Amino acid sequence: MRVLKFGGTSLANPERFSQAAKLIEQAHLEEQAAGVLSAPAKITNHLVALSEKASLNQPTDPHFNEALDIFYNIINGLHTQNNNFDLAGTKQIIDQEFQQIASLLEQI
Repeated sequence: MRVLKFGGTSLANPERFSQAAKLIEQAHLEEQAAGVLSAPAKITNHLVALSEKASLNQPTDPHFNEALDIFYNIINGLHTQNNNFDLAGTKQIIDQEFQQIASLLEQI
């Protein structure tokens, strides 16, 4: 079994995301393979900054909105590349995850 892990700049934009998907698909066709995706570029830094700002009772909106925009830009680009991409469903999942993050930040 082969495991391919992608994150950071490998998932920084729609084109890189599609490239990672193609590599995973190609590996799967050749042998048993799995793909693991971690955070796209800058997301981990924004999450760390969010927790630090929240712990200091400082505004978190700039980092929150920038992180959300990163995901929106990726999914909008993926939808542009492939009209069959479920933009509305994926946006709903992202929004739910970010609502959970917002809720957790309020508890810090």
